[in-house]
Parts: sequence; C-alpha cells; structure tokens
Amino acid sequence: MQSRTNAGRRTRNTVVLALIVAGLWAGIALTRGAARTDESGPTGPVGHFSRAVELIRG
Repeated sequence: MQSRTNAGRRTRNTVVLALIVAGLWAGIALTRGAARTDESGPTGPVGHFSRAVELIRG
C-alpha cells in the first residue's frame, strides 16, 4: 500500500514542478517581449545601462 502513496506523491510533485517551470517560462517570455521596444540599440546589461543613462540625461 505504501508504494501507491509514494507513486501518487511523486506524480503530484512532478506535476507541480512542471506547472512552476511553465509559469516561470511564460513570465520570462512576456518580460523579454515587453522589454524589446527598440531593436537598434545595444542588448544585454549594457543596453539597459545605456537606456537608463539616456533617461537620466533627458
């Protein structure tokens, strides 16, 4: 009887982990899509830094 309980627990944990990963993946995809407003500028951390400098300079 114990093996069924462990199998059910493993299945539930796998499903919960898959849902968490899918949610993170969707959130990252949405964030990246929203962040890409200007494709002509530099990308990566330097791109974000130069964009912040532009905003401060006005």
